[in-house]
Amino acid sequence: MSGPRRFLFVLPDAGGNVPPTVAVARRLIRRGHQVRVLGHASLRACFEAVGCAFAPFRLAPDSDTSSPESDLIKDWEVRNNPLASFARVRDRLSFGPALQFAHDVLDELHEHPADALAVDVMLPGAALGAEKAGLPTAVLVHTIYLFPTEGVPPIGLGLRPATGPLGRARDRALSAASLRLMTTGLPSLNRARAALSLPPLHGVFDQLLGVDRVLVLTSRRFDFTGPSLLPSVRYVGPQVDEDDGATWDRPWSESERDPLVLVSLSSTFQDQGGTITAAIDALGAMAVRGLVTLGPALDPAAFSVPANVVVRPFVPHAAVLGEARAVVTHGGHGTVMKALAQGV
Repeated sequence: MSGPRRFLFVLPDAGGNVPPTVAVARRLIRRGHQVRVLGHASLRACFEAVGCAFAPFRLAPDSDTSSPESDLIKDWEVRNNPLASFARVRDRLSFGPALQFAHDVLDELHEHPADALAVDVMLPGAALGAEKAGLPTAVLVHTIYLFPTEGVPPIGLGLRPATGPLGRARDRALSAASLRLMTTGLPSLNRARAALSLPPLHGVFDQLLGVDRVLVLTSRRFDFTGPSLLPSVRYVGPQVDEDDGATWDRPWSESERDPLVLVSLSSTFQDQGGTITAAIDALGAMAVRGLVTLGPALDPAAFSVPANVVVRPFVPHAAVLGEARAVVTHGGHGTVMKALAQGV
């Protein structure tokens, strides 16, 4: 594309997918393009703050991950049951409401035409709407590559790719089981396609992988990749906010030299209060300065804090990671990438 273009971004409120999408949208706007965002109403402020126009979903189920009452998935309720956790994502977000997401996209395009779409990897229904509209589309994968890949074990198990014949057999068996589980979402997606007079798909990932580009927002060197990827797949590197001038209200004097430890768990509610309490207690027994960020989901007043620890709802990572000596995190891709970039 040459010259200014109109982009429609479509995404849910799912925590870690939001900051990299904001970063991409901001860069497009700085290059002179128009960006409109279709998403859960809770995302309005963060996208409007960088210059995007915003519209909420009208038909798709709403979600606000900053509160346990308004979170759509509530995965912490079934955190010890991976099958139940997957079923909630399948039925409540990715596949069950696929037709509603598709209609929201089509309605938005009718009111506000776009030249191209960027669709979150968690919303095959939005990709379906884009297909029906016949517009160029990219799927944004906001973390490592999520789709089944030859030679790579399924995500979520913490396994490294195997090197021996037994390990490779293990990976093939686990990948087959994972695919069978994911395929349970295909009937819902094909019903949505039939409602839009589109032919059925044979593979559960065909809707997302059939777009013009699949943009993986991480470094290929950070990820495990198989011997081959689809030609449409591009690793474009971590997308983080350019916030070099970020500051925060440091409670310590410049003369204090104890190492700074940042505790930064999910910005969404994941019933993480117990973990944060344990981290605070551990920091209180160490010769360190502790900074604990909670996000909007938890109340700082709910925690008993020792003298060497401060608790904040939010502190820009760019303001503290250059000084931090260690980071305690739940493994969110954004926090890990920012910490590694600062050598922490």
